[in-house]
Amino acid sequence: MPCISLGDWQASETPGFLWDNVAAGGVLATNVFFNIAVLRLATLAAGCPAPEDVDEDQGCSNKVYGLKPSSFLTTIIMCGQFSATALMPLVGAAVDYTSKRRHLGATSAWILCFTTLGQASISKQTWFYCSIGMALSIASYVCHQVSVLSYLPGLSMVKPTEHGWVDDPQERYKINSVANAAALATQLSITLFVSSVAFWFDLGDTATAAVAQGIVGSLLFVVYACVWTGRRDLVSCAFRDHAPTKVLPEGASLFLTALNEVWNSWTTLKRRRPAARFFLSGYACAAAGMGSFGSLSVVFMHDRLRVDGSTTVLVMALCVVFAVPASASAPRCMRYLGARKTLICTIAYMVLTTILAAFVLCGPACRDRVWLFAPIWGVGFGVFYAANNAAWTELVPPDAVAQFMALYYFAAQILSWAPPLAYAVLNQVYDDSQLALFVTAAWLALSLPFLRMAGDLQGEKEALIR
Repeated sequence: MPCISLGDWQASETPGFLWDNVAAGGVLATNVFFNIAVLRLATLAAGCPAPEDVDEDQGCSNKVYGLKPSSFLTTIIMCGQFSATALMPLVGAAVDYTSKRRHLGATSAWILCFTTLGQASISKQTWFYCSIGMALSIASYVCHQVSVLSYLPGLSMVKPTEHGWVDDPQERYKINSVANAAALATQLSITLFVSSVAFWFDLGDTATAAVAQGIVGSLLFVVYACVWTGRRDLVSCAFRDHAPTKVLPEGASLFLTALNEVWNSWTTLKRRRPAARFFLSGYACAAAGMGSFGSLSVVFMHDRLRVDGSTTVLVMALCVVFAVPASASAPRCMRYLGARKTLICTIAYMVLTTILAAFVLCGPACRDRVWLFAPIWGVGFGVFYAANNAAWTELVPPDAVAQFMALYYFAAQILSWAPPLAYAVLNQVYDDSQLALFVTAAWLALSLPFLRMAGDLQGEKEALIR
């Protein structure tokens, strides 16, 4: 069966890679709906009134399972992120040292698919079990991305002459661009469609989350059944089995080998690109702050601004809408300032606007002001992700792309659990939802000294080449 190719590509697996990104966009779209539903049901289970029934100065300090409702949500997210961080090196080593790359991708895909479909049953009776499933879906999503990204280097390999296979950078840029666009288009489409259904049928937050999980779970089932079947005689763009790229030492443990891979990559990095260790340290902090922004901002809007679920979804969608043109215009900024300085300026911009929002968005009476900050944050997100990728690629040596990129993806995940954990602990002690924005800003601010110490990445690369 032929695939809808979404373009003209050198490798037959490229359409499968793109369709997997379509599925990933659907998963990202459901996060905000599901977070809102869990937060609402946890609030009701704790015996607290719903946000729309609370007076401006009225609060509730009740707990559910020993945690405040917002702390419960962030704790679940933290558990999922921490599990993903622990599994990433092991999955990466399995991809490199075994022939199970496709099996790992398929297994993590189906775990994610069936977990998402199971979460469509969320209700007052099942919300706790569905919340536990959220931790599983976070871990499986990250592990799946590791498996999928391992196919990317091979998709841009072409054989123009009899001298062998060579990498085509333009093909790689095109694949990345279309994959990001496909994921973003899916995320926006599902967000708007589910929001429209919820508005038309006057669905509550819980029913809306159930609809979103059901739609996306069905999408995952169709896509994964095609691209991860392993039967290229049935689906032309299905991912293939690949031979291991490295030989596992005899008698060696895969887990210990995974840890050794991370350590070797780090020592190689320090030796060949001294500035990169500072960049990765800063990027790990910044990625943790930006990655937790969505969940912590949902908590802030729910607990402090008392906004309903539909408004929260539209605010987050507006951020995404403004991120698109900002990402497209980011290269102009980088031409004038360079990638690293653009990244530093963007993070400083996000720190200042996030701290400002914590004071300007003072409570339910100020909730309408959140529409002002949605496009402001959207611009920051768009430039941030474009600039950090560009800054890192300036540093990657041509003969160690796979090793350096693996370390880059690991750095993006290694501290992702920390901001949700920090908020959960602080919220338990101080019971102040304003801390959600302060925690995000603090992690972003922590990255700035490291990024400044990274120095001129492009200058260092050119000096080493010379």
